[in-house]
Amino acid sequence: MCIEMHRLLSETQTMLAGYYWVMEYTSNKGLHIHFIGYLDGQRHNKSYRISRQLGDIWRRITEGEGYFHLCRAKDKYPVRIDHVIHYSDKSAVDDLRYALSYLAKQDQKEHGIILRRSRLPEKSNRGRPRHN
Repeated sequence: MCIEMHRLLSETQTMLAGYYWVMEYTSNKGLHIHFIGYLDGQRHNKSYRISRQLGDIWRRITEGEGYFHLCRAKDKYPVRIDHVIHYSDKSAVDDLRYALSYLAKQDQKEHGIILRRSRLPEKSNRGRPRHN
C-alpha cells in the first residue's frame, strides 16, 4: 500500500501544497490509510472537487480495490478542516491540530507506525511580514 501512496502523491504533486498520511490496521477494515492533504489557499478556496479527484485517482491506482471516504458530515466529526485555514485563525488552526492528532493516535498501530509527511517549504522573506 505504500507503493500506491507514493504513486498517488507523484500524480497529485501539482494539486497539493502538502500532505500527511498514516497507515493503520483493524480487523474489520484491514489495512487502511488516513490522509490529510493541504491545498494552497491562494489557488483553491474549496476542497471538494480536488478531494473527489484524489479519490478517483486512488481507485484507479488500486485497480478498484481501494476506496476513500471524504470526512465532511458536520454532525459526525468534532472539527471541520475542509476550508481555507488562515494562519491567524487560532480556532481553525486548533481544529487542524486536532485532526492531525487523530492520525497520530496509538490505536491500530500494533505493527509499528508507517507514516509520511511532506516537507515544509523553506521560509521566504518575500512580501509583507506577518502580524498576528
